Amino acid sequence: MYKYRGIITALLGVLLLLLPPASFEYIGIPFLIAAIFLRIWARMHIGEHSRGSELACPEIVKTGPYKYINHPLYLSNFMAGAAFALFHTGFSPETLIFCAVYAIFLIYLAKRETIFLKSCSISHVPCHKQLFIKDQATWLWQIIMLLLIALRKHYG
Repeated sequence: MYKYRGIITALLGVLLLLLPPASFEYIGIPFLIAAIFLRIWARMHIGEHSRGSELACPEIVKTGPYKYINHPLYLSNFMAGAAFALFHTGFSPETLIFCAVYAIFLIYLAKRETIFLKSCSISHVPCHKQLFIKDQATWLWQIIMLLLIALRKHYG
């Protein structure tokens, strides 16, 4: 499932856009801002190996946000997804259902990844200082999602 995590997330985004739009909830803005900053911080430390389609553990990072939480990229993805749901469907049962399904999916991925990482005999490594630009596909999809939400709200 790790290999298809991007496709599954995109499908969840499409399902979200199929829901009828509701009033814009400004509470989503801090969620999205926090998600962006957490993602940048995490990408500065995780390195390029996390962008692949297969689980690999050439190294285990324990710096930056990884010092405090095992999967900050999954947390930032959830926060962005919750923000998009709030922007599009407001405070509604649909938002709660979307967030619950997305959380279950991300928790499943995180647990599988944790089990895999425990099997690795790799030592901890220092910070990589990767630039957030390495995450350009994620940024592009987040911008597209915001534009699609805006268009859906404007044109119904």
